[in-house]
Amino acid sequence: MNRPFRKSFIFFLTFVLALSSLSFNAFASSTVETEIDPERLLVVFKSESLPNDVNEIISAAGGEITYEVPQIGTVEVTTDTPASFLKEIMNNLNVLSVGPSQEVTLDLPDFNEASEVASSETPIANIWESGYQWDIEQVTNNGASHDIHKDARNEVVVAVIDSGFDFNHPDLKNHVDLEGSRTFVPGTEGVTDSWDYNSHGTHVAGTIGAEGSMKGVAPGVTLRSYRVFGATGGAQQIWITDAIIAAANDGVDVINMSLGGTRLLGQWFFTDPETKETISGGNSAADYVAYNRAIRYAVNKGVTIVSSAGNSEQDLKSPAKVAEWQNANRNDGWEARGAVFFVPAQIPGVITVSATGAGFGTEDRLAFYSNYGNGAINVSAPGGDLGPDRAGGSKYLVLSTVPTYMEFGGRGPEAEALFGKGYGWKGGTSMAAPQVSGVAAAYIAQVLVETGQKPSPNQVQTRIQQTAVDAGQTGYDELYGHGIVNAHRALLNSRK
Repeated sequence: MNRPFRKSFIFFLTFVLALSSLSFNAFASSTVETEIDPERLLVVFKSESLPNDVNEIISAAGGEITYEVPQIGTVEVTTDTPASFLKEIMNNLNVLSVGPSQEVTLDLPDFNEASEVASSETPIANIWESGYQWDIEQVTNNGASHDIHKDARNEVVVAVIDSGFDFNHPDLKNHVDLEGSRTFVPGTEGVTDSWDYNSHGTHVAGTIGAEGSMKGVAPGVTLRSYRVFGATGGAQQIWITDAIIAAANDGVDVINMSLGGTRLLGQWFFTDPETKETISGGNSAADYVAYNRAIRYAVNKGVTIVSSAGNSEQDLKSPAKVAEWQNANRNDGWEARGAVFFVPAQIPGVITVSATGAGFGTEDRLAFYSNYGNGAINVSAPGGDLGPDRAGGSKYLVLSTVPTYMEFGGRGPEAEALFGKGYGWKGGTSMAAPQVSGVAAAYIAQVLVETGQKPSPNQVQTRIQQTAVDAGQTGYDELYGHGIVNAHRALLNSRK
């Protein structure tokens, strides 16, 4: 793992200030002086390595390095004078571009309309046979793919870049790699490590490979956590790119990223709030370049990368319109000029997954929140929604594992009433991506058994697309891509 400059106190102070900002105005007065938070910037160098004098370069421009990923020539910097920093740093011939270091959040759709599901007198002991896992049933043809070369799956490692795991969950503990898991959240290393205090990561892990009362798509696969989110679901992009590099160096086979945000392929411009001068951050937006380098690094090491398409109901084929949408929602002095993409979903080399709803006798449909777009979606997978009329209840969402030590890790108390602690419903493209990661892992295991070698990322993606179940318009379409992923079809006659 890279050894970033851990600024635990700064991180804690920033977190406290973020929480307190909601109520600060009620107590502020003209006699109270407040300190403005330093600007957090991403600096990308022309070389995919850092200059030997990187600290001196950043310091001379008026900044301080808080995190670095040397394999992709990227550092995160804080500065109290962003305008002058930009002017100075862009004069350095080693620097490619500078932009805002944007936070990534676990932005799940709003399901407040969901109604409760009737509880049972005693918890259901066998969730898999209860009929509530409509998503896994669909993807595995009612479990027909579960036992195909299952014994080889422990040799396939899926990295979940997310909020961590409950390593003691009864449906996960036999297949999670606690020793190999890591945290990239500053201030948590050696304290909370890669345990999950949000529930998102544990839910994703269960969909990929749970084996117990519930079952994932690929039971038996080895799951490894690369934690980038704190309990409140916030992460800096550079932590994520660091985790991608680390997972690739660790030799994982699949990376699941049920996360994302918008990033610019173009130029960032910052307007000085005092002088109103507009300053360019360079011709190649730093945030997009950093993601692109990290993805390419991992794919070149043989890693298959799967990402959620996003939950913003956006048409991803129109990056200029996405740029307009993003700029309309910014008030931080930065303006994106060019094409804005959802990343990592739209980075070359990533399998991008839109979300469907179905189950309980209803037809497949694009989930109401899912992003879509011609050329942007590779495949789709169950992500859950509220049923065909948006009033069908939580059962139309995706049921999976949640931390046993959290109260109601999924939607509301009804899952605990039905199944006991450790299970919950969630919905989103975040829940669709791990369905595809599970299929990828199962397919890699099968090819390993049959040929003695693991397939390349391109071979895995091709197989997943070729064996997806067509939905919507015949052939490829903007909603479902090549179709709804199917593990059983992917594993049948895999060498053909």
